[in-house]
Amino acid sequence: MNKTLSLLLCILSFGMFAQKLDVGIRIQKTHGMYWENGITAQYQFKEFKPNNFLVGFSYISSRFGTAMGSNALNQDSYIANATWLFGKKVKPFKFYGRLNLGYLTVEKVADIFADIPRSAFLFSPEFGLGYRFEKIPLNLNLGAGYYLFTGEDGQTPGTFMPLYYHLDIYYTINFSKE
Repeated sequence: MNKTLSLLLCILSFGMFAQKLDVGIRIQKTHGMYWENGITAQYQFKEFKPNNFLVGFSYISSRFGTAMGSNALNQDSYIANATWLFGKKVKPFKFYGRLNLGYLTVEKVADIFADIPRSAFLFSPEFGLGYRFEKIPLNLNLGAGYYLFTGEDGQTPGTFMPLYYHLDIYYTINFSKE
């Protein structure tokens, strides 16, 4: 948990270089498996494609979803991403494409799960639709992605399924002098 908080503070410190910083929550469902929820942040650079390119980080865990109060496996994902918003004009609705790169860990909660691998590298393309409210500093992203397996069969955790979909709810902090 300390690593997650340290990483989040590091991301927030980039605000001095950003035009907009979005901080929020992520609600994610792995198709046929767990609900996972967590925190997410993304920011835009002032000098490089400020209305199209974003860089971000998400911490997603089943601890805040299906595993909360149950015997489901606790799994944590740490994901860095780069996002491209399509379209040149600033509009409320924008389609986006995102590349995610990260790491998944699964906590052993019972001896029955002792033989499954407990970690995997993550790589996924993702596509979705974002909506930025005009009068309030909220941004919603609805997307779906597909994890491309980086290991052989049986070498990744059994809870690691490829298709996922999510809703991100961001609060926007605007650093530009618009």
